Amino acid sequence: MQSIRRVVTGIDESGKSIFVSDEVVEAKVPPTLGGNQILDLFGSDQTPVVPNDGAVEQGLRFFPTTPDGYRFIVFTYPPESEIVVAEDPAAAWEETERLTPGMGDAVSDSGGMHYTATVDIEYVIAGEFTLTLDDGVSKVLKAGDCLIQCGAKHSWANKSDAPATLLLVFVGAELDESRFGAYAMKH
Repeated sequence: MQSIRRVVTGIDESGKSIFVSDEVVEAKVPPTLGGNQILDLFGSDQTPVVPNDGAVEQGLRFFPTTPDGYRFIVFTYPPESEIVVAEDPAAAWEETERLTPGMGDAVSDSGGMHYTATVDIEYVIAGEFTLTLDDGVSKVLKAGDCLIQCGAKHSWANKSDAPATLLLVFVGAELDESRFGAYAMKH
C-alpha cells in the first residue's frame, strides 16, 4: 500500500468537535527492509487524554518509547522473490534511521528475528505472512487473521507471490529484560 487517506478529528479551543486534518500519507520505504512500505499513521509516547486537539505528533521513534506510548502503522511486504538487497549496507541503515527513527532498536543479527517492548495488535488486511518464532515454529497468517504479539522474538516473511499488508497497533509495555537474557534490546 503506497498511500492512505488519514482523517483526524479533535476538539477546538471552544470545545467544538472538528476535523483537524484530511490528508494522504505516503509510504516510507526503508532500504534495510528490502522493499517494505510503511505507512506511519499516528502515535504518541504520552498517556492518551481525550478530548484533545488531534495534533499529529512529529519526530517520534518508530516504536513507543514509554509504556504509555502507541503507534498505528500499516506495513506492506513484497514477496520474498522481490526483496531488494541494499548495495551499501551502511548507507541503507542511515537512510532507514532517517525514515523510521529507532526501527533498528528492535532488529537483531539473526535473520530478522526481533522483539520490542510492545504488545502488538496485528491484522492481516491482504495476502499472507509467515510468522516464525525463535524456536523455529512457524504459522501462516492470511487475510482476515489477527495476531496478538506479546514480546515474543519473531521474524516475518512473505513467501507468497503477491504483496501482503498488515495493520499494526504497537502498545508500549514495560520490558522485563530478566526474561530474555541474551535477547535484551539495544537502547
